[in-house]
Amino acid sequence: MKRAAKLLLIAAFLVLALSGVALAASAQDIYNDYLDNLRLDGTYTEVELRAFFGDASLHQYGDPALVTSLDTVVSSMLTTERDSFPFTGAQLALMALAAIGLIGGGIGLRRLARSHR
Repeated sequence: MKRAAKLLLIAAFLVLALSGVALAASAQDIYNDYLDNLRLDGTYTEVELRAFFGDASLHQYGDPALVTSLDTVVSSMLTTERDSFPFTGAQLALMALAAIGLIGGGIGLRRLARSHR
């Protein structure tokens, strides 16, 4: 019974861990979205847009005028680069938590050492 529960837990974990891959948009999805009304209506990640450029079959067999136009649109979406990443403070908070943990651990060890003398 425990073995079946472990197997079920592992299967559930794998389904949840790998479901993002199944939901990723393919180059064909981007092409079909643009073919629909000559606009990209969906929201695509940078990785998905870069994967569009790497799809040789779509560029080989797709409508040349449409692919050229879509290449221009995708290129314009990818060229909006930032000079630097915005400061969110997450690293600062993480370092503060680590410092508090180390200081607290040091104080706890000192008190523990005093009680054993």
